[in-house]
Amino acid sequence: MNNSTGIRFNRQLLKSACLALGLTFTPLASTAADSYPSGPVSMMVPYPAGGPSDVSARILSGPISAALGQQVVVENMGGATGTIAATKVLNGKPDGSVFFQGTQNELILPPLTNKAIRYEPEEFESLQPITVTPLVLLVRAGLSVNTPDEFLKLAAQKTTADSLTYGTVGVGSLYHLITERMATVAKVPLTHAPYKGTAAVVQDLSGGQIDFSIMPFQASMKEMAKSGRIKIIAVMSKDKPKILADFPSITETDALKDFDYASYAGYFVKKGTPKEISRTLNKAIGVALKDPEVIAKLEADGRTVAKPMTLEEAQAAYAVEIGKYKDIIKTTGFQPTN
Repeated sequence: MNNSTGIRFNRQLLKSACLALGLTFTPLASTAADSYPSGPVSMMVPYPAGGPSDVSARILSGPISAALGQQVVVENMGGATGTIAATKVLNGKPDGSVFFQGTQNELILPPLTNKAIRYEPEEFESLQPITVTPLVLLVRAGLSVNTPDEFLKLAAQKTTADSLTYGTVGVGSLYHLITERMATVAKVPLTHAPYKGTAAVVQDLSGGQIDFSIMPFQASMKEMAKSGRIKIIAVMSKDKPKILADFPSITETDALKDFDYASYAGYFVKKGTPKEISRTLNKAIGVALKDPEVIAKLEADGRTVAKPMTLEEAQAAYAVEIGKYKDIIKTTGFQPTN
């Protein structure tokens, strides 16, 4: 009897013995990935309900659930520029029971801009990019500006004591860094007011508590502009979706002609998650991204839907993003806070 025959024979004996005792035989080579997912899966959204991130999550969770054959439950957890939710995911087991909906705002920038953050971007692994969301410059309705040039002119007339105030989802966020770069390039004083989530920024902007904000666009903002609650001054990138075609690009302003920013969202798991589990999630998300209804809803909210990638392609693209933002931090000279 050769070695392989002996192994098969012994496994058969073990299986027969287990059956005789009324036990279930489980091959030694089986893993948790074989039966994944065996129950509900959490989709962690790092901001409170009601913001752009939450909108995307609600649109995608149903189709991903259908593709997985198990319910995907959206879990909202705001605070600290999304790092509270990110840390919770990293503190859990790498078993696919939860996956993270994130952008450069939560995954890449905080570890590079805040010494208190105890994780690195590489501790996450990309499952699948999902959307590209344009950023917009919004101002309160009562601010006497209607174009980017008028906005910069007004900002330049202010002193540090009475400078225009702006809200973001936190210190070191993409929106904070972009606005600070704008202040540096245009040589204008600005005052930062950090918030826990996008919805709170929009609320205070429409209420006149802050002067402006650079934020990821969602369709409700256009409705708010029509009703006179806020004003959309510019799109922060050269490429604009059809829904924003009537608004100028910030690059049309001479002082900011090299500004070209957008928010790139995707789904991620903790490093060390079994590849077969990651591959299962990758395929399920890919199926959802091809759903015509999903595409229509996301595009109606101003997002460009990403084309599905293989797991390997998604992880390679994430590595490129990490490198890009490390370069931005280096070239801008941003000093990490404590």
